[in-house]
Amino acid sequence: MSEKEVLKRLIDNPKQPNVSEWVYEVEYFLQSINELNKEAKELIDGIKFQGDKFNRCDNLVALLRQVYKKKYDKISIPPITKRNQIFVAMMFSDETASTYEQVYKPVIQSLNHSAMRIDEKQFNGSIIGEITAEITDSIALIADLTGNRGGVYYEAGIARGLQLCNHPIKLVLTCKRSFFDNERVHFDVSGDNIVLYENNDDLKQKLFWAWRMKHEQIRKTDS
Repeated sequence: MSEKEVLKRLIDNPKQPNVSEWVYEVEYFLQSINELNKEAKELIDGIKFQGDKFNRCDNLVALLRQVYKKKYDKISIPPITKRNQIFVAMMFSDETASTYEQVYKPVIQSLNHSAMRIDEKQFNGSIIGEITAEITDSIALIADLTGNRGGVYYEAGIARGLQLCNHPIKLVLTCKRSFFDNERVHFDVSGDNIVLYENNDDLKQKLFWAWRMKHEQIRKTDS
């Protein structure tokens, strides 16, 4: 079986014959073709220790698809049609709704961008397809990891996958400090640069400066 055929089999038959055997085969294969990068290693280690939690297998399959495209297909990134949009991924609750309305939305708007949260949009059909389309159309994604919601990690993973395809989307991770200290975010992202905040006022100030730095990167990308 050729390298291309092996990769396609791993993509088309995830978790077969079982999660453990599949993930070890993925690791061996990526290592053999020099594609076992930090992100892949973190996903694989997470699956080894915790199994298929937090959509890790789906994210690993997405990473394998990017490897396939890089090696065997011409990568074609859809054009960004909503140049001002920033997608916000966060837990849905009364508290986080307040944070979104009082912090994320006004800060994003003050920087001349529009905020998008998927529950604000009315649509028919697949929510996964709609989320993917909106993230692809965004210049950035802010993922608030407070609550350790699988959907938030999934949406951040979509942004990471797009970055692997040279999509200019930027990713900003945030988390409430009390949750980070007591519950911890998943080790997959624990080493990343996360904006930790005490309360809404603290988040507003830190988010503004964090975004100013990302905004400069976007301007350089566009120029």
